[in-house]
Amino acid sequence: MVFHILIINYDYFVQKYKFINIFIIKYNNMSNIDTFDRKILYELDCNGRTTYTQIAKKLRSSKTTVKYRVERLIRENIIIGFNAIIDFSLLGYSIYRINIRLKNCPPEIEKSILDYLISQNNIYVLFKVNGPYHLVLGVKAKNIWELNLFWEGFNNQFFNYLHSSHLSLVFDYIEFTRSYLLPTPKDKAQFATLKKIENYELDEIDYKLLDYLSKNGRTDLVELSKKLGKSAMVIRHRLKNLQKNKIIIGFRAMINHEKLGYQYYKVDMILSSKKNFKELKQFILSHPNVVYTEKSLITSDFEFDLEVKDFLEFTRIMESFKSKFPNDIQDYTYYSLVKSYKLF
Repeated sequence: MVFHILIINYDYFVQKYKFINIFIIKYNNMSNIDTFDRKILYELDCNGRTTYTQIAKKLRSSKTTVKYRVERLIRENIIIGFNAIIDFSLLGYSIYRINIRLKNCPPEIEKSILDYLISQNNIYVLFKVNGPYHLVLGVKAKNIWELNLFWEGFNNQFFNYLHSSHLSLVFDYIEFTRSYLLPTPKDKAQFATLKKIENYELDEIDYKLLDYLSKNGRTDLVELSKKLGKSAMVIRHRLKNLQKNKIIIGFRAMINHEKLGYQYYKVDMILSSKKNFKELKQFILSHPNVVYTEKSLITSDFEFDLEVKDFLEFTRIMESFKSKFPNDIQDYTYYSLVKSYKLF
């Protein structure tokens, strides 16, 4: 009955109760997936190149069934791609995060800003967010002059629409597998990048392979050999070396958390004491909904990212952290993800 009222009186309710529009959008975005789908998603979250046969064996099913389910998850935009996790520090890059707050920015100008940033090769992350800032950029640069070249170009073009910005240097980044996908969460695997290690010398083939796998992580050796014009044996050897040297940390499915009914929050935590920091960190990062953690210079004392069902669950989780460590957590700030425009 309530659902029919929302449909029939949509325009009236949207004008009077703005939240209805958000509710309907969220309702339409959610997909029906079962436990078997979630188990498949988890396996591909751990290793985006794992074969249908390997998944079928783990889940005690058939290759045909797994293949059909994966193709449906891709078709329904729950899986939006597969990417290689690359440690850019081993390629000589430093990673910077730039948070931007806009001003007097009509939709057409915002689109121009987003299009410009998407086109920049050194931008590997671009988020639109809700919170103290409007845009979050991940920028890779080999030195501060390269970073400044990007920033000056962007600033000169859109100066009139920039209210404020904040730059931080990221020196540690870890991705965690989404154990919340499972009925009973497992211990999480992790993919750690940004290391203090001497750069590796790579040639054009290696760079082409990295570039292609960063966007098409599940591509098989035969297809890779066609794309790069080298034999499958050469590609296999190059890929093994990139993984052996930890330039490629792993492969993951890019999962559309919104289609699963989840929201994304980034937390900057401020501590009043670091006496129990090791225990606090382990407790928070082991939570099934925590999916990333970063260290940056100079921001908060502890950073992490969560995917949760709604804001109520987010606040409940954060309160559970504060209750566990009442004398250690002073405060926290956060932003929520509106849309991801670029990821690697």
